[in-house]
Amino acid sequence: MKKYTFFLACILLCFFISCRNIGKPVDKQKSGSYFIDSKGQIAYCQNGNWFSLGISQMQADAKSFEVLSEDIAKDKNAVYFRGTIQKLVDKNSFYVDNQIPKDRFHVYYIDQALGFNIIQGADPKTYELVKDHINWARDKDHYFYSNDMIKADRKTFSFVNDYFLMDKDSVYVSPNIGTFKAVVANSGNIEAINKYYIRIGNTIYYPPFQQGSDVITRSFKTIDKIRVLDQDHISVDNKTILFRGKSFRFEQVDAPSFALFPIDEKNDVYGSNSYSKDKNNVYYNQEIIPGADIKTFIPLGHDFGKDAKNVFYQKQLLEGVDANSFKKDGDFYKDNRGNKFSGLTGNKI
Repeated sequence: MKKYTFFLACILLCFFISCRNIGKPVDKQKSGSYFIDSKGQIAYCQNGNWFSLGISQMQADAKSFEVLSEDIAKDKNAVYFRGTIQKLVDKNSFYVDNQIPKDRFHVYYIDQALGFNIIQGADPKTYELVKDHINWARDKDHYFYSNDMIKADRKTFSFVNDYFLMDKDSVYVSPNIGTFKAVVANSGNIEAINKYYIRIGNTIYYPPFQQGSDVITRSFKTIDKIRVLDQDHISVDNKTILFRGKSFRFEQVDAPSFALFPIDEKNDVYGSNSYSKDKNNVYYNQEIIPGADIKTFIPLGHDFGKDAKNVFYQKQLLEGVDANSFKKDGDFYKDNRGNKFSGLTGNKI
């Protein structure tokens, strides 16, 4: 055993000795991945982690070598991404503009495995990222989403909210939830209700979050007032409650008194608001919880709730459970009587 340990130690020692010093960063202010050694050789080593990621020795010209960003560099002969020569680019005019690779002919996006690819139709001089809108960019003639050109009128194109866009001709669904497509002609009076809903005249629109679905629309004779409860729930004229664009499932819900329970981020691991109430009932997923007391009911998580006397799993009354002591405990719910329930399935354990 001692001989084996000694032998293994020798192998490891030889391994570490054989791994030469990768040198010092070429420009540590711009990158921790390009290095130059004592012999003037350039190497790429991602974040200096040679042990896990290895070292790529480069045939770069040390005198003219310049680091442009963390993974991009150039010398008099070539442009490099992660140490690999990029053949598409014009090396003489290449530059990095706000982390965007460009030359006098093209704008490029980065494929982490393959390197630079041309963004078709993009103008290098005017191409820029759109502030506060992830994956969006624009130039003097077009907007782009995830490097694809958007077919819309550049001069009048704008963001209505996070999921709807418009130009002088049409209102569109944002490509961040599927295919960029026109929803309706732009007749004016388009306004955002919140980050999901928009209103055009007396019609309300909700995004098609499910793949292959259409925009959800609901039209009214008139709309005087909209009360926003959260991103999914709104009240129209204190008469109609909409949830994700559709009427609340319990048709007799009292809209003027309708309210949502606050989400308890510590307990509600699903991060969704399943519970609501009005002056008459407590609701779970838009259906009445029979027997729940409106004045004392509180949600304990996504599927459990209680009032002063009873405990409920979704809409079901849990018999024999002590409401006063019932609480969340890690992944479970339990009381002082020995009752214990799974937080995932609601099953008694």
